[in-house]
Amino acid sequence: MVIRLIKYEAIGMQYGQNVILKNINLTINDGELFVLVGPSGSGKTTLLRMINRLIAPTTGNVYLNEKRVKDYDLRELRLHMGYVLQDSSLFPNLTVGENIAIQLEQQGVNKNDRRKRSMELLDQVGLPASDFIDRHPDELSGGQQQRVAIARSMATQPQLILMDESFSALDPVLRTQQQDLLLKLHRQSKTTVVFVTHDMQEALRLGDRIAVINDGQLQQVGTPNEILERPANQFVADFFATARPRLGTMTALLSSKLVQKTPVADQSAVVTTVAELASLTPDTTGWLCFQYQGQGFRIQTTDLLHYLGQREER
Repeated sequence: MVIRLIKYEAIGMQYGQNVILKNINLTINDGELFVLVGPSGSGKTTLLRMINRLIAPTTGNVYLNEKRVKDYDLRELRLHMGYVLQDSSLFPNLTVGENIAIQLEQQGVNKNDRRKRSMELLDQVGLPASDFIDRHPDELSGGQQQRVAIARSMATQPQLILMDESFSALDPVLRTQQQDLLLKLHRQSKTTVVFVTHDMQEALRLGDRIAVINDGQLQQVGTPNEILERPANQFVADFFATARPRLGTMTALLSSKLVQKTPVADQSAVVTTVAELASLTPDTTGWLCFQYQGQGFRIQTTDLLHYLGQREER
């Protein structure tokens, strides 16, 4: 059963004569990893910040659990919501453990329980607690700081985590690693995540569903496959054109009967294009195991090469 968590109803936003958002109507379901994507200045971050009331709409209402967000106590609203920014925004004077547990402290959780929860979360995000819990932010790399920020956003076991261009400052390798981590954590926790990005490849890789925003207007909402295969208008088609695989679509490959469906394995790579799949290293038996849109699959390397060869001959 699909449960609606967030609803944007007739949202408009205007600063003087500058129109930021125009009549946005949008719903986000409980448990989704939902991506807001669009060019810089399209209004996607403004939409995100309306959820935790950093910004109030000029017209319309935002609902959380069927209640207007403006009717919530602001402190309570934010204490039960995770938030991960582009920079990690860690407090430099606090240790890693103290940073992670800061919302727990505000909720009155005792020190021992806060430390225990911080250690659990560090292990979940791939940072051994014994090595990292007493470090300070300036002793961490950029990627490690972002992992701590993700751990902090999960500390209170929130129903909702907001992520605003959280990986855009990282190099491509670290960015892919953080995306893999987010997908793994989301699969394990089923916490609703609203993720803002200007990168169409990142949107396709992460999103259960994607909302495409341009010039303050909602262009399309759909799954990655729907966005690629059935763009609603020319803007969506052009925006995602560079993300379209030149070696055929994943949809075509999956319908070719060369691919076998398997249980999702945490260690298998997440792919969004045939090109990404072709770059993977097979296991010792020649299978390429991968995840696509939250499902597990595998294909024999020889079958993939044969498929790609046929594509090249066309």
